[in-house]
Amino acid sequence: MKKFKFSMLLSVIIVLSVVLMACSNGGKSTTSKDTGKKEILLWTSMTGPDGDLVQKNIDQYNATNPEYKVKMVRIEGNAFNNKLATVARSRQGVPDVALIASENVATYNSQGVLDSWDPYLKGTGISADKYVKAAWDVGTVKGKQYGIPATLGSWVMYYNKNLVDKYVPGAADDGVITYEEIEKAGAAAKKDGILAMGFSWGMQNFSNLYLQMGGKFSENGKPTIDNETSVATVEEFKKLLDQGYMNKKGEDTTKLFKTGKIIFMPEGTWMLSTMQEIKDFTWGETFTPQWDANKIIQGSGADQFALFKSKDRNDAKVKATVKFIDWLRNNQTEWIKSGANPTALDMLNNTEYTKMPQSFLLKTDKGQKAITIVTDPGYSYIFGEIDNSLWDMIQGKVAIKDQLKKIQQTVNDKMANQ
Repeated sequence: MKKFKFSMLLSVIIVLSVVLMACSNGGKSTTSKDTGKKEILLWTSMTGPDGDLVQKNIDQYNATNPEYKVKMVRIEGNAFNNKLATVARSRQGVPDVALIASENVATYNSQGVLDSWDPYLKGTGISADKYVKAAWDVGTVKGKQYGIPATLGSWVMYYNKNLVDKYVPGAADDGVITYEEIEKAGAAAKKDGILAMGFSWGMQNFSNLYLQMGGKFSENGKPTIDNETSVATVEEFKKLLDQGYMNKKGEDTTKLFKTGKIIFMPEGTWMLSTMQEIKDFTWGETFTPQWDANKIIQGSGADQFALFKSKDRNDAKVKATVKFIDWLRNNQTEWIKSGANPTALDMLNNTEYTKMPQSFLLKTDKGQKAITIVTDPGYSYIFGEIDNSLWDMIQGKVAIKDQLKKIQQTVNDKMANQ
């Protein structure tokens, strides 16, 4: 009896071992190693409704019956970065392709964890002339292509056409709204309890105006933020608040805009679906507010398809991945319904896209040349520190120059310890 029980136990152990081995091998299907399943694993941090739209595009591609189908693996923000960093170091469990932020291409490349796409692009439709220049250039490091652009996300501006016609008629006719026009609108609308400008994501507003005023985020390869241009940038927002032309901290700018209480609202292209809910007035979308109408700067980011180095690199899969990315150049309609712009210029031949409000950015040379993507070293640190204390400076709770000195020191310390 004991022998029977032992025999049964041994059988169970063997079965479990086989199952575990199978599970282990199955787990390897999330790496770039070809385990027999012809599947491309795409890692992305795009979750929620935006991720659903990307999935629709992927489903369309898979319906063309390619040799290798694409499977999207969605991972939440911080977890995505942490997991990607972990597999990048070990070069095991690496996805076949990952969609990373534009500012991370140079960082990952400096760590030696990216492979160049160049050997796989010959004979395909993927080349610099087929993409928005600023978006393509982000993926270029020392003459080699380490990123292929996917979409553009931009800090644009939505505006209430009815209120513009009432308080600053003709201001939006050229598609460019200046801070001078915002102040003019504020003066005219204040008596009616209408705000000229909605101020939501501080660093985005700061970054765009700072660049427009001639600011730079790095000098001689080192981050800089403690300068007179930064002071002038903060002072402009402080003036708008002090004059009563801008919302106060904590107020829901989106709600105020949707209820007709704000004329101009700088926001992301990703807010398109929210704007489309508006039925009470006519709204428009254009460049983020400009300091100089003759020198338009439009802050943006361009997600990049990146090829991480892997011990299990499979050339057939890489070539299949390139075919998928090449297919997207003409077939990205679902993805960009999120409000993003495509980076592939062939999409300008797509009438469904060109009717979308965000398409203003790509339809003219003026728009394309205005696209500015910041990838300076330390920019992410500056971004975070400004975002944390910008309202305190605007409200006068801290001295602007003193706070900028503190931010500069914090950024320097973080750069030294990275």
